[in-house]
Amino acid sequence: MDLLTIPEASDYLRLGERKLYELVAKNRIPCSKVTGKWLFPRNELDRWVLSGLSHPEGLIPPEPPPIIGGSQDDLLEWSLRQAGSGLASLTEGTGAGVARLLRGEVAAAAIHYHNDAADPNVEAARAMPRLHDAVLIGFTRREQGLLLPPGNPR
Repeated sequence: MDLLTIPEASDYLRLGERKLYELVAKNRIPCSKVTGKWLFPRNELDRWVLSGLSHPEGLIPPEPPPIIGGSQDDLLEWSLRQAGSGLASLTEGTGAGVARLLRGEVAAAAIHYHNDAADPNVEAARAMPRLHDAVLIGFTRREQGLLLPPGNPR
């Protein structure tokens, strides 16, 4: 986690330190006080800025194509076919799928992150400011392993 001090956050946001203290006092900016010092998580500041983003009237983002990108999942692909969803799948890995989602090249991304977090997919999405309004759907859980014949290994 990248934490910024008052001077660093002020530079990063291009705000004066006084203005930053005002926002802190009004509880209008994400921050935490640790041992008497205000700290600002960079990814939360990014989300905070994006949450106030305005778009010119009439600007409509293009509809992404009906494609699910990302991690390869046989059960998901079977479900899409059985449901007659009309969605195609472009399986090239979690990172590539998320990158395509952020560029508007796919309608959704199948993700499968691995780390020690309680829910690594949620943690990964939270760390990406542009996914601040993402909806995560827990599709399936499984364990993968390797079946070996009796006596192997010896």
